[in-house]
Amino acid sequence: MKRALFLTAAIPIAALLMSGPAMADQGVVSGVVKAADSGEPVPGACVTLFDLDLKETGSGCAGADGRYEIADVVPGKYKARATAAGYGELWSHNKGSALAADVLDLPHGLDFGLRQGTATVRGTITDQGKPAAGASVSLTDQNQRWWSTVLTAADGTYTFGGVKADTYTMAITYGDRTQWIRQKSNFPDADTFAVSEGEVAVVDEAIAPYGKLRVTATDEKTGKPVAGACSQVEQGHPPQLRKCAGADGVMVYEDLPPFGYYTLSVWGPDGSYQPVNWQRVDLSPGQTTDFRASMKPAASIVTTVRDAKTKAPLERICVDTYALPVVGVLDADYQYYCSDENGKLVIGPIDPGAYKLLVKPLDERYGVQWAGQNGGTGDIGHARTVTAELGKVVSIPDIQMDPAGTITGKVTDRATAAAVNGVCVYPYAVDPRIGFHFDVNCSRNDGTYTIKGLGPYDWPLEFASSRGDYAWQWSGGAADRFAARPVRVRPNATVTENAALVPNGSVSGKILGKDGKPTFGYVYTYNARTGDIIDWTTPDSAGQYTVNGLATQNVKIKYYTDAECWHRDAADFASATPVPVTAGQTTGGVDLGPCRR
Repeated sequence: MKRALFLTAAIPIAALLMSGPAMADQGVVSGVVKAADSGEPVPGACVTLFDLDLKETGSGCAGADGRYEIADVVPGKYKARATAAGYGELWSHNKGSALAADVLDLPHGLDFGLRQGTATVRGTITDQGKPAAGASVSLTDQNQRWWSTVLTAADGTYTFGGVKADTYTMAITYGDRTQWIRQKSNFPDADTFAVSEGEVAVVDEAIAPYGKLRVTATDEKTGKPVAGACSQVEQGHPPQLRKCAGADGVMVYEDLPPFGYYTLSVWGPDGSYQPVNWQRVDLSPGQTTDFRASMKPAASIVTTVRDAKTKAPLERICVDTYALPVVGVLDADYQYYCSDENGKLVIGPIDPGAYKLLVKPLDERYGVQWAGQNGGTGDIGHARTVTAELGKVVSIPDIQMDPAGTITGKVTDRATAAAVNGVCVYPYAVDPRIGFHFDVNCSRNDGTYTIKGLGPYDWPLEFASSRGDYAWQWSGGAADRFAARPVRVRPNATVTENAALVPNGSVSGKILGKDGKPTFGYVYTYNARTGDIIDWTTPDSAGQYTVNGLATQNVKIKYYTDAECWHRDAADFASATPVPVTAGQTTGGVDLGPCRR
C-alpha cells in the first residue's frame, strides 16, 4: 500500500495582490494594475475573473492610469488573473498559475502588481527513468515571495513562461511523494538555481524512489521472535499503516515515501507484551531500513463479551482492572480495554497479579457490572478474582451482559429532613483521590440524585458528601459496605433509594517527621473492617490535619511523609492500630509519626 504524503513546508507569499484603496461598489470588481518593481501603472493590462471550473465570467482592461473595472459581478467565489504585454501573468494572490491561485470571495476591490519577466524555466520530471506524467511542479523564489504551479505533460515535461530574473527552487509532488530539488525533503535544504532575463533554464528532476521498512519483534529476555506481533507506522497524519507478523516476528512495509520521519509502534499479540511506542524512523530513498523492537513480556487476560440472553457477541464493552486489595474505585472512564466487533476483549498488557474486573459498557442498553463467577454482580465481594501471569495470556469465561436499570432517590438531613445537595452517590467504595464529578450521580439543590446504567443486580450504595459536614454512609444508613442494605436494580426500570445523613465525625492530630517536628504529608482513612478508603487530607502549615466525613466506625490511618506509614508505626493495614470515631464528634490527638520504617 502506498501512503499519502503531503507538502509540509508552508510557503508564505508577500501581498503583491491586495485589496484596493477603496472598496468597489456592490457587484463591481475594480482596482489598479501596477508594475511591481516601479509602482508605475500598466496601461492596457487586463483582469479576468474565472469560476472554480476556470470558465471566464468577466474581464476589464486598464486605461492610462492602470485602472480597470468589471461590472455585474455576481457575489461568489472566483479566481482572478491579470495579464499585460511584457509581463508574466499573475493570479490571485500573487500566484503564477491557475493551479496555484487562491480563491477569492468577490466582489471587492482588487489591485495587482505585475512582474516583468522574459525568462523560461522548463525541464522533465522522471520516475525510475520514465516520464512522471501529471506531476505537480511548483516554482518559487528563494524568499518564497512568489510561486507558480504547473502539471507535467504525458512525456513528463513542464514549462514556466514569463519568469523574472531571480534565484529559484522547486517542489515536486508525484502521487504520494513530495520532494524539493535535488531530492531534498524540505525547503531549507533544497537546491536553488539562478535565472537570467531572456534565458531558458532547464531543470530536470528524478522522483526519489520509495523506501522500505522492515520491523522485527523479539522477546527481550529470550531474543526469540514474537509471533503474531503487530505494528503501525504513521507520518503525522492519516493514513496509518498496520501489519502483523507471522512466526518470524517480521513485518515489512513497502512503497513508503522516503522523506520525512515516521512514527512506529509495536505491540504483542493479545496484550502479552509491553508495547514499544512512538519510535522515530527515518527512511532512505530506495533502501530498506531495519528496526528491531525488543519487547518486554507482560500479562494479559482474554475473554469474549456476550449478551446474557441471546449469547450474541457485543462490541464497545470496556473493562477497568482493579488489583487486589481494592481499597476504592476511581470514578473515571479510561476505556483502555474494550471489546471488538467480534466481542473479543483483550485486557493487557498489564502487570501480573490478582484482579477484579469492573465492566463499563459504552452501549447504553447494557448495565455496569463486576464480572462475577456466573454472570454479573453489583457487589465487589462476589466478583470473580482473575490472576494474570507474566508472559501468559489467561483466558477466562465469557462476560455476560444484562440490560441496564436506574436508581434514583433523595438525600436529606436526618435531624431536619431538609434536602442536602452536593452528595455524590456511587455503587461501590469510591476513591476520593480522583475528585468528584458533580455533573454525575450527585444530589441537586432539591436533594435528588440519579444513577443510570447499572446492571440488574444488588448494589451497595455509598453516599459521599463533598460538603464536609455530613458523614459518608452506605445504603440503609450503614457505616460500611459490609453492613450496607443492597439496592436491587431492575432491568429497564427505575428503583428508589433515599438517604438520611448524620453529621460527620472526624479524626485529627499532627503529622510528625523523623525529628519529631510537624511536617507536611498526606493522610488517608480506611474502614477498619472492609478496608475501603473513606476520605483524605493534608495538614496545615503547623502540621495539623483533620479528616472529615466519618460515620461511627473504627478507622485505620495511612500517611505519607518521606515514606508510607500506618498508625502506629505499623507495617501494613492488617497491623495498623484502629481508631474509634463517632458521627458528629471529633477524635483528636491522633498524632501520626514519626515514621520509623
